[in-house]
Amino acid sequence: MILTFEGILILTLWHSFDNVQGIVVGAPAPCDAYCFKDLKPLHNNIATLNHRLSECETMQSVNVSARLEKIDKELKTQKFRVSANTQGISRNRKNLSDQMKSIEKPKRELRKPFVQIGSGYYYIEGELKLSWFSAVHACLRHGGHLITLNNQEELDAIIPKLYAKGTYWTDVNNLSFSQYVSMTTGSGAEFLNWRKGEPNGGAKEECTGIEGPTFEMNDFNCYTKNYFICEAFEE
Repeated sequence: MILTFEGILILTLWHSFDNVQGIVVGAPAPCDAYCFKDLKPLHNNIATLNHRLSECETMQSVNVSARLEKIDKELKTQKFRVSANTQGISRNRKNLSDQMKSIEKPKRELRKPFVQIGSGYYYIEGELKLSWFSAVHACLRHGGHLITLNNQEELDAIIPKLYAKGTYWTDVNNLSFSQYVSMTTGSGAEFLNWRKGEPNGGAKEECTGIEGPTFEMNDFNCYTKNYFICEAFEE
C-alpha cells in the first residue's frame, strides 16, 4: 500500500513539474502571483498524499500491533493451559501415590506372618499339624499357598528354619492326575527330590511333603497331619 502511494506521489510530482516548467518558461517576470496560483494545487496534492501516506502507515502500525497483541494473548492462554495441565499431572501423581500407599498397607498386614528367605517370602508352621487339605486352607487365610519348590537352592535356603525331625507339606500331589503336579500352578512339579524308594503310593499316599532330617520328598496320605510351609504369592 505504501509503494502505491509513493508511486502516485512520484507521478503527480513529475506531472506537476512538467506543468511548472511550462508555467515558468512561458510566464512573464515577475511571476510571484502567477506561479503561486498554479503551484498551490501542486502543494495541496502533496499535502493530501502525505496525509494518506501517514494514514496508511498508521493503519499498518495498528494492524501489526493488533496481530502482536493477539499472538501475545494466545501465548498467555497456552501458558495458562500448560500450567493447568502440569498442576493436574502433579495432582494425579499424588493421588496415585496415595492409592499405592493405601494398597501397600493391607498387603503388609497380609504378609505379616511371612519372612523373607532368599528371594521369596515364607511362613513356616512348626507348632500346629494339619492334614494336607487343612494346610491348603490355612495358607490361603494367611494370603499365600502351600510352598511350591522350584529347585534345590530354594530348599537349601529353607532347611535351616525347619525342625530336623519334622515333616512339612508342599503343594505337590497326584490327586487327579497320574503325574505329580503343583496345586498352585496346575502344571507338573518342576522340582522333585524323592527319598530313595519313594514315591511308593502306599495307602493312598497322594500328597507330598519334605521329611527331616534330609528333607527329601515323600508321599503321604493326604489326611496325615504334618507341619506345613506357606509361600506368599508372587507380585
